[in-house]
Amino acid sequence: MRLSLFLLSAIVASCHAFSQQLQGSPPHCINLKCKVKQSFRDEFLALVKDNQIRTLEDEPDALEYVVGEDVEEPNVFYIHEQFETLEAFAFHRETPHNKNWQKFKTNDPFSEQPVASFYDGTHKATKVPIRDAYCLNVQLCVDPKYREEFLEVIANNARGSIEEEPLCLQYVWGEDCAIPNTFHFHEQYVGSEDGKEGFVAHSKTKHFEAWENFVTKDPFTKPPVVQFYKTL
Repeated sequence: MRLSLFLLSAIVASCHAFSQQLQGSPPHCINLKCKVKQSFRDEFLALVKDNQIRTLEDEPDALEYVVGEDVEEPNVFYIHEQFETLEAFAFHRETPHNKNWQKFKTNDPFSEQPVASFYDGTHKATKVPIRDAYCLNVQLCVDPKYREEFLEVIANNARGSIEEEPLCLQYVWGEDCAIPNTFHFHEQYVGSEDGKEGFVAHSKTKHFEAWENFVTKDPFTKPPVVQFYKTL
């Protein structure tokens, strides 16, 4: 689906409204889930890996492109992308490699409709290389009455993860561009052979304990969505 100029302008305004309160010009982020038919698996992987390389090498304002597969369900893939600005993402959509992706989607390769989430991060825009990692994509729908407390707790969790956890590679979060009080996350941890070492260490920290205590208040309007995957 192509973004119209009107829709692009609307998303720009709504995305920046929350994140500019925190830090000026944040990176634009996308979390994508794709459930691919087995018969299209190899074609999908070849295409998305080429898209990953071309995006990072040919687009100066592309910051990150992560590709991974669900740790439990084969043929369920997750993509996390970051761009300097939403305009840089719009440029990405018009590149030849992304046009190949759009063409691929017309072949009915998915067993379920892909789900894309758009949000501005609350972190400084930084180039991130392709690397091995144990990852999470998370969606949280927060009850408005808990919004301010949530922001305080999650900011502390993010800060503690980045500053105090040697096995935490990345902790990205922000509010959905179109749905108020819906927040998206992308986390990366160093993994051992089973791939969970960094995340297990994260779950034993004081800042995560504070988060767990907050969760006991039942602060969500929908059940949290947590997706675990390893990079490819």
